[in-house]
Amino acid sequence: RARRRVAVIGPTVVENLFGGVDPVGLHFRIGRVVFEVTGVTKKKGVDANGLDQDDLIIIPLQTAMRRVLNITHIHSIYAQAENIDSLDEAESEIRELLRQRHRLKDKPDDFTIQNQTTLLETERETTRALTLLIGSVAAISLLVGGIGILAVMLISVGERTREIGLRRAIGALRQDIRNQFILEAVILAGAGGVIGVVAGV
Repeated sequence: RARRRVAVIGPTVVENLFGGVDPVGLHFRIGRVVFEVTGVTKKKGVDANGLDQDDLIIIPLQTAMRRVLNITHIHSIYAQAENIDSLDEAESEIRELLRQRHRLKDKPDDFTIQNQTTLLETERETTRALTLLIGSVAAISLLVGGIGILAVMLISVGERTREIGLRRAIGALRQDIRNQFILEAVILAGAGGVIGVVAGV
């Protein structure tokens, strides 16, 4: 409320601005505003997204709004629920509180709340849609490949009638002829598949 120019900073900021010296009581600037360091946060390291959690400066809200950013309203608020099961309950409570503070009554919301569960569900739906799309493309590719092999084998049978007749004349059964062409089709498809996998990798 007093808009004091004080700050609590992270270990990374201490290293960058003060070279690792104890910064409490020292001063630094954000723009033209001079701040006094009143504390240092505990070292947290890098989070799962690769962001440095120690590279931060914490200043009073009113100081940030009036002296640094020169704004009259807050753009965003991050709230953390006690556990994942109470996220929906927390969202409804926050919505109700904001509607009261904004005096909306029967009017629609003039703010947006993003629940982590909703974002995760959206991400899952996107992944499912992408998997379905890739599966469809793969199925079409297999169908086209199968038709291609069918055409090649039909042409092969048509061009090799003399060979088939000769084999039949010396005692080959229908099953032997069929197995020969199936084996050729399998080798053709397998070779194409291996080449495709290697090219894909």
